[in-house]
Amino acid sequence: MTGAGTGIGRGIARALAAEGANVVVAELNQDTGMKTAMEIDSFGMHSLFIPVDVRSREQVNQMVSKTLDKFGGIDILVNNAGVSSIAPVLEMSEDDWDFNMDVNAKGTFLCTQAALKDMVRRGRGGRIICVSSIAGKFGDKYYSHYSASKFAVIGFVKSVALEVIENQITVNAICPGRVATSMQEREIEWEAELSKTSAEEIKKAYVQSVPIGRLETPEDVAKVVVFLASDDAAYMTGDAIEVTGGMFLGS
Repeated sequence: MTGAGTGIGRGIARALAAEGANVVVAELNQDTGMKTAMEIDSFGMHSLFIPVDVRSREQVNQMVSKTLDKFGGIDILVNNAGVSSIAPVLEMSEDDWDFNMDVNAKGTFLCTQAALKDMVRRGRGGRIICVSSIAGKFGDKYYSHYSASKFAVIGFVKSVALEVIENQITVNAICPGRVATSMQEREIEWEAELSKTSAEEIKKAYVQSVPIGRLETPEDVAKVVVFLASDDAAYMTGDAIEVTGGMFLGS
């Protein structure tokens, strides 16, 4: 799985290992990637850390090749690597736009394409789970580039699901909401600066926007990913499942 070093990705990797999966930790940051890999080993499962930039076809193909050398095949792909930045659209640079689109959307495409080649060749089915966002269903002020990239992930999932359904491969997206991670902490600081208020007020507003009454944890997301990876979800494909604690229920 990609982006497994911290936050949601680390939570998913740990949850899959706890359920008996060997996990490839594909992560740009060597320190956090190695830490997650060691945690997986502590569950009694096998891990493989591979440094990879999902924007690079060459690196993605090497990731898949090393995975096949180690484990012989790919049963589950979790596309989790993602980035965010904040910018009003009138001030947004091409670099801002490209950064979000290249990691979040292009990275999902490259990893899916590379893993699918093995899944189809082996003929044993498979699971592809892409981490989108609630921002992939609803717009968010100052995040038009991020939101566009996450909408793209959902459209990609729904289209690819139709292409590979005859191969017994399911493709689904998961759409988290306000997840308490280091990425969210950065976003809170950005929003506080733009809105000229305090980080504490922004965080309070985040919690108030969640009917269940608390921020989401990486483990909340991971539990749904584990379900989608299991045989219990065999009849689900092309779905974009919201895990948000009730956000936008009235929309």
